[in-house]
Amino acid sequence: MKRNSYIRMRFAGSRASKIAFGCINNQGARNYQEDSFGFSSVEPAEVKRQGFTAIVADGMGGLSGGAQISGYFVSAMLEMQKNRDPQVPVNIYLTQAIRMINNSVLKSGMRGGTTCATAVCLPSGMYWCTVGDSRIYLARGSSLTALNEDTDYLNRLLERVITGELSYEEASSDAKKDALAQYIGYKGNIVPDVNTKPFVPRNGDKILICSDGVYNALPAAELLSALESHAAEAAELIEKRVLSKGYPDQDNFTAIVLEFMK
Repeated sequence: MKRNSYIRMRFAGSRASKIAFGCINNQGARNYQEDSFGFSSVEPAEVKRQGFTAIVADGMGGLSGGAQISGYFVSAMLEMQKNRDPQVPVNIYLTQAIRMINNSVLKSGMRGGTTCATAVCLPSGMYWCTVGDSRIYLARGSSLTALNEDTDYLNRLLERVITGELSYEEASSDAKKDALAQYIGYKGNIVPDVNTKPFVPRNGDKILICSDGVYNALPAAELLSALESHAAEAAELIEKRVLSKGYPDQDNFTAIVLEFMK
C-alpha cells in the first residue's frame, strides 16, 4: 500500500471530503496466512459510481482452507459491490450479499470459514457489515469505539444474563463463550451486523478495520495512540506494536485504517 494513498469523496453534512487509507497484513507467528483484505477501485470515475469499499476477512480452518475462503469472500464482495443496485438500501444489499456468498461457499465444498468486516463509503456516509469477530472501530478525539458487535456465543449468553435466564458467572464460565455463533461457511441463516443508517464521518475521524489478531494483541489505549498518526503511518505503527509484543502464538493480523479529511 502506498503511503498517504487517498481518494476524494464529499460526505453530506460533513466537512470531510477526502479519505486517506493505509493497510498492513502480517502472518504473525503462524505457519500460514489466513487473513485476506481488499479495496475497491480508487479510480475517480469508479469511486463516483460505486463508492469506496474496504474489507478484512480472517480465515478459519487451518492450512489452505481458511485462506481460500477469506480470499474468495474478499473478491466476491468486491465484485458484487461493482454491480450494486443503487435503488436497494445499502444495509439490505449487504445482508443479501453476505448470504449469497455464504451459500456459494457451502455449495463449493470449501472447508473452513472466515469472519469478515466490510466498510462501504458513499456520499451519504459509511455503512459496515460484519460477521464473526473481525471489528470496525471509530477513533474520534480521545475515544476508541467499536462500531460493530461480535457475533459470538458470549454476546448471546450476555443477552440471556440481561433477561435473567443466566447469571453472569454462568455465562463467563460457559465452555462455548469464545466460539463464533456465525461466520462465512456457517450452515444456517446468517444475520450480519449491519448499520441501517449511514455513519457520517467528521473531519479527523479514523476508522480501523481489523482481524482479532490486532485487538487481542493491543489494548485499546495502544490502538488509539497509534491512530493519532495519519492513516498509512498509523497502520504501520499498529504492525510494529503488535510485533514488539513478541507473543509466541501471535495470530495472523490485518489492519486497514481510513482517515477522513478536509
